[in-house]
Amino acid sequence: MAIEEIKLEGGNWPPSIAELCRIFKPSLKDFGLPEPEIAFREACTYAGRIMEHHWSHQAVMDATTATGSWDLRHCSSEGERYRLRKVFFAEYEALCNRLLEGGELDDRIALLESDEMKSDIRKAQEASERKAQQEAEDFWRTRGEEPPKSTEETIARIKGILAEGGDA
Repeated sequence: MAIEEIKLEGGNWPPSIAELCRIFKPSLKDFGLPEPEIAFREACTYAGRIMEHHWSHQAVMDATTATGSWDLRHCSSEGERYRLRKVFFAEYEALCNRLLEGGELDDRIALLESDEMKSDIRKAQEASERKAQQEAEDFWRTRGEEPPKSTEETIARIKGILAEGGDA
């Protein structure tokens, strides 16, 4: 197959060692794994139906649960989606590397996302996000207003405050 691929690509003959190594290196496709962006879209689409969905690969489902299916389902901003994409890609890459190196995926699936299963970094990040959310809510309440319900509403309110010469 490698020789046929080199012929189709029109590569040099005989191929260099580097070219042979590139061709012999297993790819995601060789293991039936979708590309990371496609896997992420699948994760976002079916995070609410983990057990009902027929996943393209076990690694996609495992990366979805490791990233946090609740977070993927309830992502409400581009910044959060960007952060979740990075987390998902890291989880998915680790699972794919394990497969590419001849390892196997666990048959067990972590369906409950408990604090014991989360890394210290993730716990700290969540605590920081909760604190920032609380500070934002406190800011609006000191102004005698209910906190905004969306990012767009927050931006509009802050623009209004600044237009009035206020201190946001």
